[in-house]
Amino acid sequence: MERNFTEWPLGSTDQGATLSIYRANQTRSNAVIMCPGGGFNLVTMDHEGYAFADWFHQQGITYAVLKYRMPHGHVEIIREDIREAIRLIRARSAEWGIQQVGVMGASIGGYIAATAATLYHGTDRADFQILLYPVISMTDQLTHLPSRCRMLGENIPEAEKKALSLELHVTKETSSAFIVLAEDDQTVSPLNSLAYYTALLKHGVSAELHIYPQGGHSFGFCDSFIYKNLWTNELSQWLNAL
Repeated sequence: MERNFTEWPLGSTDQGATLSIYRANQTRSNAVIMCPGGGFNLVTMDHEGYAFADWFHQQGITYAVLKYRMPHGHVEIIREDIREAIRLIRARSAEWGIQQVGVMGASIGGYIAATAATLYHGTDRADFQILLYPVISMTDQLTHLPSRCRMLGENIPEAEKKALSLELHVTKETSSAFIVLAEDDQTVSPLNSLAYYTALLKHGVSAELHIYPQGGHSFGFCDSFIYKNLWTNELSQWLNAL
Protein backbone atom coordinates (compact mmCIF):
# COMPACT_ATOMS: atom_id res chain seq x y z
CA MET A 1 0.00 0.00 0.00
CA GLU A 2 1.35 3.42 -0.97
CA ARG A 3 1.99 5.58 2.05
CA ASN A 4 3.56 8.95 2.79
CA PHE A 5 6.25 7.94 5.32
CA THR A 6 8.77 10.13 7.12
CA GLU A 7 10.95 9.62 10.19
CA TRP A 8 11.56 12.64 12.41
CA PRO A 9 14.15 12.97 15.18
CA LEU A 10 12.79 14.43 18.41
CA GLY A 11 14.75 17.06 20.29
CA SER A 12 18.44 17.26 19.41
CA THR A 13 19.65 14.97 16.63
CA ASP A 14 21.68 12.87 19.11
CA GLN A 15 18.82 12.43 21.55
CA GLY A 16 17.82 9.04 20.17
CA ALA A 17 14.03 9.38 20.16
CA THR A 18 12.31 9.28 16.75
CA LEU A 19 8.79 9.53 15.41
CA SER A 20 7.93 7.44 12.33
CA ILE A 21 4.95 9.11 10.66
CA TYR A 22 2.61 7.50 8.13
CA ARG A 23 0.46 10.27 6.70
CA ALA A 24 -2.95 9.29 5.40
CA ASN A 25 -3.67 10.17 1.78
CA GLN A 26 -7.18 11.28 2.65
CA THR A 27 -7.07 12.38 6.26
CA ARG A 28 -10.06 12.11 8.58
CA SER A 29 -8.69 15.03 10.61
CA ASN A 30 -7.22 12.66 13.22
CA ALA A 31 -3.69 11.56 14.04
CA VAL A 32 -2.61 8.78 16.44
CA ILE A 33 0.81 8.52 18.11
CA MET A 34 1.61 4.95 19.15
CA CYS A 35 3.87 4.12 22.12
CA PRO A 36 4.82 0.41 21.89
CA GLY A 37 5.65 -1.68 24.95
CA GLY A 38 8.83 -3.46 25.90
CA GLY A 39 9.12 -3.12 29.67
CA PHE A 40 11.78 -0.39 29.27
CA ASN A 41 14.19 -3.07 28.06
CA LEU A 42 13.47 -2.19 24.44
CA VAL A 43 10.70 -0.72 22.28
CA THR A 44 8.68 -3.41 20.49
CA MET A 45 8.38 -1.46 17.24
CA ASP A 46 6.91 -4.25 15.08
CA HIS A 47 3.72 -5.97 16.31
CA GLU A 48 2.96 -3.11 18.74
CA GLY A 49 4.07 -0.37 16.37
CA TYR A 50 4.59 -0.54 12.62
CA ALA A 51 2.08 -3.39 12.20
CA PHE A 52 -0.84 -1.00 12.83
CA ALA A 53 0.17 1.43 10.06
CA ASP A 54 -1.87 -0.12 7.22
CA TRP A 55 -4.95 -0.45 9.42
CA PHE A 56 -4.89 3.23 10.39
CA HIS A 57 -4.12 4.17 6.79
CA GLN A 58 -7.32 2.37 5.75
CA GLN A 59 -9.20 4.40 8.35
CA GLY A 60 -7.87 7.61 6.80
CA ILE A 61 -5.92 8.42 9.97
CA THR A 62 -2.36 9.69 10.12
CA TYR A 63 -0.39 7.27 12.29
CA ALA A 64 2.96 7.70 14.01
CA VAL A 65 5.14 5.32 16.04
CA LEU A 66 7.24 6.77 18.84
CA LYS A 67 10.61 5.16 19.51
CA TYR A 68 11.18 6.60 22.96
CA ARG A 69 14.34 6.55 25.02
CA MET A 70 14.89 4.24 27.97
CA PRO A 71 14.40 6.16 31.24
CA HIS A 72 17.14 4.49 33.33
CA GLY A 73 15.61 5.85 36.51
CA HIS A 74 14.60 9.23 35.05
CA VAL A 75 10.85 9.45 34.39
CA GLU A 76 11.18 12.89 32.80
CA ILE A 77 12.85 11.31 29.75
CA ILE A 78 9.72 9.48 28.59
CA ARG A 79 7.60 12.51 29.43
CA GLU A 80 9.79 14.65 27.20
CA ASP A 81 9.60 12.21 24.30
CA ILE A 82 5.80 11.88 24.14
CA ARG A 83 5.39 15.63 24.71
CA GLU A 84 7.74 16.41 21.82
CA ALA A 85 5.90 13.92 19.60
CA ILE A 86 2.56 15.61 20.29
CA ARG A 87 4.06 19.04 19.68
CA LEU A 88 5.56 17.91 16.38
CA ILE A 89 2.21 16.69 15.06
CA ARG A 90 0.35 19.76 16.33
CA ALA A 91 2.89 22.06 14.69
CA ARG A 92 2.01 20.52 11.32
CA SER A 93 -1.70 20.07 11.91
CA ALA A 94 -2.76 22.90 9.61
CA GLU A 95 -0.52 21.65 6.80
CA TRP A 96 -1.65 18.03 7.20
CA GLY A 97 -5.33 18.74 7.87
CA ILE A 98 -5.29 17.33 11.41
CA GLN A 99 -7.71 18.57 14.06
CA GLN A 100 -7.35 15.93 16.80
CA VAL A 101 -4.14 14.30 18.03
CA GLY A 102 -4.61 11.10 19.99
CA VAL A 103 -2.18 8.81 21.77
CA MET A 104 -2.07 5.03 21.81
CA GLY A 105 0.03 2.72 23.93
CA ALA A 106 0.64 -0.94 24.72
CA SER A 107 1.77 -2.25 28.12
CA ILE A 108 4.30 0.25 29.55
CA GLY A 109 3.73 2.25 26.39
CA GLY A 110 0.16 2.54 27.61
CA TYR A 111 1.51 4.29 30.69
CA ILE A 112 3.37 6.78 28.49
CA ALA A 113 0.26 7.41 26.39
CA ALA A 114 -2.06 7.73 29.38
CA THR A 115 0.38 10.18 30.99
CA ALA A 116 -0.11 12.51 28.03
CA ALA A 117 -3.90 12.11 28.34
CA THR A 118 -4.08 12.54 32.12
CA LEU A 119 -1.26 14.69 33.47
CA TYR A 120 -0.64 17.11 30.60
CA HIS A 121 -2.49 20.36 30.03
CA GLY A 122 -3.40 22.63 27.13
CA THR A 123 -2.17 21.63 23.68
CA ASP A 124 0.28 19.13 25.19
CA ARG A 125 -2.65 16.97 26.31
CA ALA A 126 -3.82 14.35 23.83
CA ASP A 127 -7.36 14.70 22.50
CA PHE A 128 -8.10 10.98 23.00
CA GLN A 129 -6.32 7.81 24.14
CA ILE A 130 -6.25 4.17 23.02
CA LEU A 131 -4.73 1.78 25.56
CA LEU A 132 -3.80 -1.88 25.09
CA TYR A 133 -3.28 -3.87 28.33
CA PRO A 134 -1.70 -0.78 29.90
CA VAL A 135 0.38 -0.25 32.99
CA ILE A 136 -1.45 2.56 34.81
CA SER A 137 -0.44 2.43 38.46
CA MET A 138 2.91 2.70 40.20
CA THR A 139 1.54 1.21 43.43
CA ASP A 140 3.03 -2.06 44.66
CA GLN A 141 -0.28 -3.88 44.31
CA LEU A 142 -0.93 -3.04 40.64
CA THR A 143 2.19 -1.97 38.81
CA HIS A 144 4.52 -4.00 36.60
CA LEU A 145 7.46 -4.06 38.99
CA PRO A 146 10.33 -4.54 36.46
CA SER A 147 9.12 -1.59 34.36
CA ARG A 148 8.70 0.59 37.45
CA CYS A 149 12.19 -0.27 38.63
CA ARG A 150 13.71 0.65 35.27
CA MET A 151 11.77 3.92 35.21
CA LEU A 152 12.13 5.03 38.82
CA GLY A 153 14.90 2.97 40.39
CA GLU A 154 14.84 0.59 43.36
CA ASN A 155 13.93 2.78 46.34
CA ILE A 156 10.79 4.78 45.62
CA PRO A 157 9.03 6.91 48.25
CA GLU A 158 5.34 6.17 48.67
CA ALA A 159 4.51 9.77 47.79
CA GLU A 160 6.24 9.39 44.42
CA LYS A 161 4.41 6.14 43.68
CA LYS A 162 1.10 7.92 44.26
CA ALA A 163 2.17 11.00 42.31
CA LEU A 164 2.86 8.80 39.27
CA SER A 165 -0.17 6.49 39.58
CA LEU A 166 -2.45 7.78 36.86
CA GLU A 167 -5.66 6.33 38.26
CA LEU A 168 -5.26 8.80 41.14
CA HIS A 169 -5.00 11.85 38.89
CA VAL A 170 -7.94 11.53 36.52
CA THR A 171 -10.06 14.69 36.26
CA LYS A 172 -12.96 15.74 34.08
CA GLU A 173 -10.34 17.11 31.67
CA THR A 174 -8.74 13.70 31.07
CA SER A 175 -9.02 12.56 27.45
CA SER A 176 -11.69 10.09 26.33
CA ALA A 177 -10.43 6.52 26.32
CA PHE A 178 -10.69 3.19 24.52
CA ILE A 179 -9.14 0.36 26.55
CA VAL A 180 -8.64 -3.26 25.45
CA LEU A 181 -7.05 -6.22 27.26
CA ALA A 182 -7.33 -9.92 28.01
CA GLU A 183 -8.63 -11.28 31.30
CA ASP A 184 -5.83 -13.86 31.51
CA ASP A 185 -2.99 -11.31 31.26
CA GLN A 186 -0.35 -12.63 33.67
CA THR A 187 2.18 -9.84 33.02
CA VAL A 188 0.27 -6.62 33.69
CA SER A 189 -2.67 -6.99 36.05
CA PRO A 190 -6.03 -6.20 34.39
CA LEU A 191 -6.81 -4.30 37.60
CA ASN A 192 -4.71 -1.45 36.17
CA SER A 193 -7.28 -0.94 33.42
CA LEU A 194 -10.21 -1.44 35.78
CA ALA A 195 -8.89 1.16 38.22
CA TYR A 196 -8.34 3.67 35.42
CA TYR A 197 -11.71 3.00 33.81
CA THR A 198 -13.45 3.40 37.17
CA ALA A 199 -11.69 6.73 37.73
CA LEU A 200 -12.67 7.92 34.23
CA LEU A 201 -16.33 7.09 34.86
CA LYS A 202 -16.23 8.73 38.28
CA HIS A 203 -15.13 12.00 36.67
CA GLY A 204 -17.54 11.84 33.75
CA VAL A 205 -14.94 11.05 31.10
CA SER A 206 -16.18 9.07 28.11
CA ALA A 207 -14.56 5.63 28.09
CA GLU A 208 -14.94 2.15 26.61
CA LEU A 209 -13.44 -0.93 28.23
CA HIS A 210 -13.15 -4.20 26.27
CA ILE A 211 -11.98 -7.27 28.20
CA TYR A 212 -11.63 -10.57 26.33
CA PRO A 213 -11.47 -13.94 28.13
CA GLN A 214 -8.13 -15.03 26.71
CA GLY A 215 -5.17 -13.67 24.82
CA GLY A 216 -2.61 -12.99 27.51
CA HIS A 217 -0.27 -10.04 27.23
CA SER A 218 1.34 -8.26 24.28
CA PHE A 219 -1.03 -9.42 21.53
CA GLY A 220 -0.70 -6.10 19.71
CA PHE A 221 -1.77 -6.47 16.08
CA CYS A 222 -0.98 -10.20 15.95
CA ASP A 223 -3.33 -12.45 13.99
CA SER A 224 -2.89 -15.09 16.70
CA PHE A 225 -5.13 -13.04 19.00
CA ILE A 226 -8.49 -14.63 18.24
CA TYR A 227 -10.41 -11.45 19.07
CA LYS A 228 -8.34 -9.25 16.74
CA ASN A 229 -11.13 -8.54 14.24
CA LEU A 230 -13.60 -7.94 17.03
CA TRP A 231 -11.56 -5.39 18.95
CA THR A 232 -10.30 -3.55 15.88
CA ASN A 233 -13.87 -3.26 14.58
CA GLU A 234 -14.90 -1.85 17.95
CA LEU A 235 -12.00 0.60 17.75
CA SER A 236 -13.00 1.66 14.25
CA GLN A 237 -16.52 2.43 15.43
CA TRP A 238 -15.17 4.37 18.41
CA LEU A 239 -12.86 6.43 16.21
CA ASN A 240 -15.75 7.16 13.83
CA ALA A 241 -17.70 8.64 16.73
CA LEU A 242 -14.98 11.06 17.85
